[in-house]
Amino acid sequence: MFITSNNTSMPGPMLEKCLAYGKLVHYPVGKLIHDRGDKKPGISLVVSGEVEVGNYDIEGRYYLTAILGVGEVFGEFTVLANLPRTHNAVAMNNCQILQISASQTHKLLTDIPQVQTFLLQSLATRLHKVLERLDDVIRLPTHVQLAKYLYQIYSQTQHNKIELRQQDLAIRLGVTVLSIHKAIKKLSALNLIHTSYGAVLIPDMVYFVQWLNEQSGILPLNNES
Repeated sequence: MFITSNNTSMPGPMLEKCLAYGKLVHYPVGKLIHDRGDKKPGISLVVSGEVEVGNYDIEGRYYLTAILGVGEVFGEFTVLANLPRTHNAVAMNNCQILQISASQTHKLLTDIPQVQTFLLQSLATRLHKVLERLDDVIRLPTHVQLAKYLYQIYSQTQHNKIELRQQDLAIRLGVTVLSIHKAIKKLSALNLIHTSYGAVLIPDMVYFVQWLNEQSGILPLNNES
């Protein structure tokens, strides 16, 4: 269940203020930041680099849940709800992570109320995405899930060429490479995408979005009460 994480990054000036409350730790590529089940309370803030969050199943297959970039926070529920960590976190590249203990986190939230507001908004945004993704898994066939994910990537980058291999897409959607291969063939047959080595191209975004809306099968969300 891969979760894209736009709109959850802490603004630069706020991040700078947080530096005084924690310890800046360097993690080289591939270094484990924390394990699933780790109960040590504290929050982590990505200062540079990217963090890969995911889990292994009983057969050793890895499932990517999220990629966190600069300004993103993880581990909030270890402090706010005294819960263990649910995923493994690994440095995707050379990272600098601000590690803030539980006591310092509480001090930070008291001293700088804007950080508390940010954390609440960030958590709400992630919960919204988790529920949306869960609904996709329950209701939508794989090729529609893939189309929706491709559109999410386009929305973040504004590039209609998505440079991801079939193996990468399979990891992000939590399905087999064969399932992704079949999904790509279906989308290609509908002239929704073109493929090249290691990339997918969406030639007509208007047509793509129209088709995707038709396939969702529920009314779109709005801001009306």
